[in-house]
Amino acid sequence: MRHGAWQAFAWLVVACSCLGTGQARADVIEVGTNGTATVYAGPTLFLGDTTRPVLKPEAKASPPGPGTYTPAKLVEPAYPLRLHPTLDAYVTEAATKYGVDPILVRAVAWQESRFRDSAVSPKGAIGVMQLMPATASWLGVNPYDPRENIFGGVAYLSTLLERFGGDVRLALAAYNAGPEAVARHRGIPPYRETQNYVKAISERLSIR
Repeated sequence: MRHGAWQAFAWLVVACSCLGTGQARADVIEVGTNGTATVYAGPTLFLGDTTRPVLKPEAKASPPGPGTYTPAKLVEPAYPLRLHPTLDAYVTEAATKYGVDPILVRAVAWQESRFRDSAVSPKGAIGVMQLMPATASWLGVNPYDPRENIFGGVAYLSTLLERFGGDVRLALAAYNAGPEAVARHRGIPPYRETQNYVKAISERLSIR
């Protein structure tokens, strides 16, 4: 189609789309000399070699990428004991680095060890975040070093949140019972300890 005839056709489309009281819409297809086609959605104004849409196109929201989620709104509870200022600074630093809510980290630390860096469970879990030796080794941290213990625990919690799509309750269950148990049972495992663990932290943080 010659340029002059094409311009006349384009103007006709613009005119037709503006007629009537309804919100008419037309798509204009321009075929270049090399055979390529360009689609102009809606009324388009042609000025020489340039084009400009008559209507501003609506912005389209980008779909969320993989691994994105809406974090649960957590309530900071009051604890009978306070986390030591130095340990709390480690929590804030680690939470910022790994993108985990520090409120959640403190709740896990309280449930695990009552904020005691010297705590060792009968099963051998160590420190504030109660890291098992094998888990600490996998994370590459020294569980007896308070800072490394907290950083390791927060890093592990971050991986669990990502694995379970940001579901805090499933991440908590995985922190207690292991991620494979949660995957195998397709939810919180039917272990009394794990269910009580998730229930206690969820109620403390007002997670519904």
